Amino acid sequence: MNDFGIDFEGELNPAQFSAVTAPYNRPALVLAGAGSGKTRTLTYRVAWFLAECSFAPREILLLTFTNKAAREMLDRIFSLTGFSPEAFWGGTFHSVGNRFLRREGRAIGVEPDFTILDSDDSEAFLKRCVEEEYPNFFSVKDNPRVKLLRDIISYARNTCKSVPQTMAECFSWLETPAEQIADIAKFYDFDKRRKNYCDFDDLLELWKRLLEEDDAVRARYAGRFGNILVDEYQDTNSLQCRILDLLADRGDLTAVGDDAQCIYSWRGAQIDNILHFKDRYPAAAVFKIERNYRSTPQILDFANAVLSGMSTDDEYKKSLVAARGGTSKPLVIRAMDASSQGRQVADCVLDAVSSGKYRYSDIAILYRSHFQAMDLQLQMQYKNIPFVMTSGMKFFEQAHIKDVAAMIRFAANPRDFMSFWRLLKYLPKVGEKTANKIFSAALERSQKRRISVFEALSDKPVVAKVPVGARESFGELVSDVSALREMFERSTASGGGSGADSESGENSGNGEGGENSAGVFQADLFYAGRAASPNADSTAASRISAGGDEKGEGPGSESDGDSPVRDSESASGADSVVSDNPLPKDFVKAACSGWYSSVMKTQYADWQERVDDFDALYEYAGRYADIGDFLDNIALETDARPESEADAKVSKVRLMTVHQAKGLEFPIVFIVGAADGLFPTKRSIEEGDVEEERRLFYVAATRAMDYLVISYPRVGASGGNFEMRPPSRFLESVDSSLYDCAF
Repeated sequence: MNDFGIDFEGELNPAQFSAVTAPYNRPALVLAGAGSGKTRTLTYRVAWFLAECSFAPREILLLTFTNKAAREMLDRIFSLTGFSPEAFWGGTFHSVGNRFLRREGRAIGVEPDFTILDSDDSEAFLKRCVEEEYPNFFSVKDNPRVKLLRDIISYARNTCKSVPQTMAECFSWLETPAEQIADIAKFYDFDKRRKNYCDFDDLLELWKRLLEEDDAVRARYAGRFGNILVDEYQDTNSLQCRILDLLADRGDLTAVGDDAQCIYSWRGAQIDNILHFKDRYPAAAVFKIERNYRSTPQILDFANAVLSGMSTDDEYKKSLVAARGGTSKPLVIRAMDASSQGRQVADCVLDAVSSGKYRYSDIAILYRSHFQAMDLQLQMQYKNIPFVMTSGMKFFEQAHIKDVAAMIRFAANPRDFMSFWRLLKYLPKVGEKTANKIFSAALERSQKRRISVFEALSDKPVVAKVPVGARESFGELVSDVSALREMFERSTASGGGSGADSESGENSGNGEGGENSAGVFQADLFYAGRAASPNADSTAASRISAGGDEKGEGPGSESDGDSPVRDSESASGADSVVSDNPLPKDFVKAACSGWYSSVMKTQYADWQERVDDFDALYEYAGRYADIGDFLDNIALETDARPESEADAKVSKVRLMTVHQAKGLEFPIVFIVGAADGLFPTKRSIEEGDVEEERRLFYVAATRAMDYLVISYPRVGASGGNFEMRPPSRFLESVDSSLYDCAF
């Protein structure tokens, strides 16, 4: 036995201690609630095996999902036991799979010197495979582009489903025959073996095959590992679950996770793996760890109420209990629209920091979907609040947003080759040289025949420059940009808005609603002992009910007499696009449909989520009366200077999706966009399955340590029209006594 000087019973709470000291030769499922010390429980269990069960480090297998989690876990074990990380079999599923294949892969024909293809390499290799077997595949406009094609094949492999089944269930909008994609997948796999390549999915799929086909290898490693510990078990997919079942056939498995935090089904995670754990391991003992060391009692009461609507077996039901104190209930802010929401949240952030109790880096703003961050970014920039986006590119830097802007720019300026080239790159077999030949031919034809560039693009000599397989798609593109050009000419002829009356986002001040709601927030949360204005809530409520909430002058505020609701009533759909005086929002609506909507479906697996971004762009365009002002400000928004070394050291607010916030915690958390149709998403509501959305809302709430603020806009864009939004059903399901309101 090893004596590490650890007082297991004294250093763990009773629930943790029970899980840590459970028999090593019996399956154990540890349901660890948010903030309950999951990693502590897992690492102390390893120390228990070493200290009390006479295990050697090499007899313990630890599996995680990220390199960061693996390093943290192994470092903590080193601090507890003195055993270095290298002494254990530990790491991500992919890294351990790689280790298995390097050692034992010859048993299934995998040479140990194989090359691992990263995401970019595997995409490039798949493209070569397709072009070798199906030379014209990418010339067919309805076929998926290579990145989407790789996503289809990868999802099928990780869920252990056939390609046809995967396409029917998850990619039904594609018209490509499933059998053809299945044949491509087979050839891709064959050519990897021939060239001794392994992509990331191979590291798991071949590992599973090795364990299934070689009984000696499976028996040797199953006998070697005294216990297999898995972190975040609820995130396992079918392929990973099968590997674990093969290795732990004797039942020596410790699965640590939380069914309430299963939020990754979109990438293959199967909640049934944890919910049906006892079906596969009937002898399993289930341990629940519910003492939360992160959040205040008020935040946990709110989170527990959100979760109470989730249907689950009694054995899995958890109710988090706070290990610390607190006084402030979660705060709910109702805003008129996304712009007003952004102002109010930004003002609340400033109040939090000015209280002297918090830094910008103590604050996180979470949202369900990336497009909901647009107005937050604008407000942060305007109010000089330092922030960092951890949910990917800033809104206006995203490829599909820049594509739509390029269509409108080219319509406005037919000599804009860069915008023209950005669009033509989506056509098969059209590179920059070909695009330049087409563009030059159109300009020459335009001058020679005294016709517009857009008319010239349809002339036979110009079309002849387009590869045959791209001509149909090229014709659709030309038709769409020509229609946009006609809109531009009508707009110019009618004055199109001088720009002086439009909202440019430059001349801005603090909006009334933002100041008022922030004041309530500040008094209630950050200035203990200072009473809030007794009329603050009623004043905000009266402005909202009168339709005049936050007629502020910050970026995105509506001009007098031009509310989003009236816009939707006076001009919507095709009627607005063909009006005598098209507005910027009409250009956006037209550009987002037709040719480009078809392009999106063959480019991106998440094209439906990207369509939501267009609603945000439409809403943003609705703040401008002049198309030139709109295009200028988009360009200015994307021209952000790169972060300097000094900037990197500045305390900053974190903006991120809820998915990216998983596993993190912050003293102050904002959940924005808490309206039905946003959170839960419209798609999940239409499909009648919002349970994962509920779990996601719970994850968002349990990131907060001291203060939780939930906000939602009452009005938003959907499908190019404005509509009223009710509060999120998850918020509505919580008793109103569990939160305060600032409206």
